[in-house]
Amino acid sequence: MDFLKDLHEARMTRNANNVKVLTYTDCVERLYLSLLVLELLRKYPTYDIAAQKYAKRTTAYPGYKYFSSTSTDLYNFIYFVTGNEDDLQKLKDPEAAWEIRQKTSLPTMAVNRYISAIANKQTPQNVDSLFMKLERELKITNSRYKTIRRDLMSFTKIGTKQRQNAVSTLLLAARAKLRSADIIDELETLAADKNLETERVVDNEPTVSVPDISLSGSDLALYRYIVGSKNLHMAKLFVEQAKQGKATNGQMNKAYMPAVQMLDDIITAGPAYIQQLRVLHKRAKRG
Repeated sequence: MDFLKDLHEARMTRNANNVKVLTYTDCVERLYLSLLVLELLRKYPTYDIAAQKYAKRTTAYPGYKYFSSTSTDLYNFIYFVTGNEDDLQKLKDPEAAWEIRQKTSLPTMAVNRYISAIANKQTPQNVDSLFMKLERELKITNSRYKTIRRDLMSFTKIGTKQRQNAVSTLLLAARAKLRSADIIDELETLAADKNLETERVVDNEPTVSVPDISLSGSDLALYRYIVGSKNLHMAKLFVEQAKQGKATNGQMNKAYMPAVQMLDDIITAGPAYIQQLRVLHKRAKRG
């Protein structure tokens, strides 16, 4: 059974069909979560061997320049996040992915040093600085993920309850975003073995793919034609909160309401208008 499993080690990104459901933003989130899981595994002597083996498989192909169905999911996430325009053609929305890609920078050498250290049974250096840099460069704004990172960086100093909260939050995120990934089994086993899963943590993880939405520069300025200039700032906050699966307040909802009203008018007008909207949407994506 281990042999059959190793035939396609990257279970989430094993072929074109698996990858086609992912956006660039999905890959960014899953890359960061995979590194958080790897960091947790290496905290426990019983599971640092699993972390070492996973890191070794990830660094087996140098450079992250080619998609590999026989490497790990983490390797392929790095490949996409650092990919060129042709590489991103494999993703769900290549045009939007390339637009976001040009605004994203991954400290690849630092990430590779971290993974290589784990692969060679060494202690990675400046781990806290690396993860904070990743959050900045990858624009990780999810406060839950940041809390997990802070707790992992001081894991030996925090109490049992705080550890359970951190691992449970990471577990819920992995079940939503890494359900078929090749690293989740070890995380599940660790949580059960060390009694680190608690019902205190509420599951707020959206399971849907996160669209590649750019809300900066000219893209943001064009929003004023839909919601009006006075609603621009709050409409931006509405979209950012919605992307993270967070609740929005009354002011945000009110600011985004013109866009909702426009969509509702089209739906109310009937199937013919809805079809025209779908055609226009396809043209806009191609353009």
